[in-house]
Amino acid sequence: MLTNTVFLVAFGHFLLELFHQYLPVFYPLFRAEFGLTYEQIGIVTLVATTTTSMAQPLFGYFIDRWDARRITALSVIWLGLVMALVGFSNSYWSLLVAVALAGFGSASFHPAGASVVSKATAREKTGRAVSFFAVGGNMGSAVSPLLVAVGLGLLGLRGTIVLLPVVVVAGSWLLVGLGREGNDTREAHRQRQSRAGQGFALGLLLITLVAMTRSWFQLSLTTYLPILLENRGHSVVFGGQMLFIFSLFTGVGSLLGGILADKVGRCQVLLACFALLGPAFWLYLHTSGIVHITLTAGMGFLLGCTYPTAVVVAQEVWSKGLAMASGLVMGLGWWPGGLGASFSGWLADRFTLETAMESLVIAPALGALLMALLALALRNRESSPDLELGRAPIR
Repeated sequence: MLTNTVFLVAFGHFLLELFHQYLPVFYPLFRAEFGLTYEQIGIVTLVATTTTSMAQPLFGYFIDRWDARRITALSVIWLGLVMALVGFSNSYWSLLVAVALAGFGSASFHPAGASVVSKATAREKTGRAVSFFAVGGNMGSAVSPLLVAVGLGLLGLRGTIVLLPVVVVAGSWLLVGLGREGNDTREAHRQRQSRAGQGFALGLLLITLVAMTRSWFQLSLTTYLPILLENRGHSVVFGGQMLFIFSLFTGVGSLLGGILADKVGRCQVLLACFALLGPAFWLYLHTSGIVHITLTAGMGFLLGCTYPTAVVVAQEVWSKGLAMASGLVMGLGWWPGGLGASFSGWLADRFTLETAMESLVIAPALGALLMALLALALRNRESSPDLELGRAPIR
């Protein structure tokens, strides 16, 4: 059984994304009020993505030396308060500042929360625990636009204030529920760090690159899928339905991926998912009907499985710094997705969208290659007589 701490952190992840993921429904009102261009809206998204992603490894480095439980709770409260007041921004620049400040809250939460979950769970159940952590965020992301849309409909821009009572009540409960790290937990973590030696830097680099290929594929697919379907004669509603199915099964994969990884092995799950994702996407581009829908669900499931599993692998190859390793995979590993989506758009402008989407097969193929290299590097390391004592092998 998973501990209460795991469920509390998953609830914190739900709250964090609930407070953070409503911006797409906020933009039309803010654009009408201040006359923003689409480029300016894109810059807001870029600022939010950059502060959330790029700062995570740095926060993770310090969180490994501080009280990760307290930081987890305070990050949720900080982000929630900022996002509740976003609707009171009186200019484009104040909106940019608010989004950047909120991004720092997300950047501190993710490595802290992943660290707390791992510390509170036996190694053979870590994948399952991180899966619950991931699913909490997926659920919050789904609910966020629905909740804030009600407030915006009733109060206009200042409708973001509907988040405030949720922040105060739920955030305070999370702060009390998680409490502080006990001396025994800190001591156990220090002993774990001392046994970890120098860690496996090559392994950490490779799993971060693997996460980058995942984000490249996922963001490019979700960005251009509705346009691709519309070009093929489908309605906007159908494109939305396909995105819903994709997102739903990404959540299912996030829930089950860690459980599968605990049972059959981390590297095996990652390698299989990336190896299957490329052929599944190629078939998706060349089929229609029920097969099309089935492949949409399948791709979402495969991508979902890779999220918690990659986090656990990063923590195990760099157990001397759980939060920093988590921050690299969840933060730095996610940021290049925007660059990949931009590259796909560049190809589409110069050739066709069909050509750009077909080239996207490269991303999972590269992910599979990197995973094969990582598995080989781990096997060689585990068979080495110089392997540090106390370091648990990755299955």
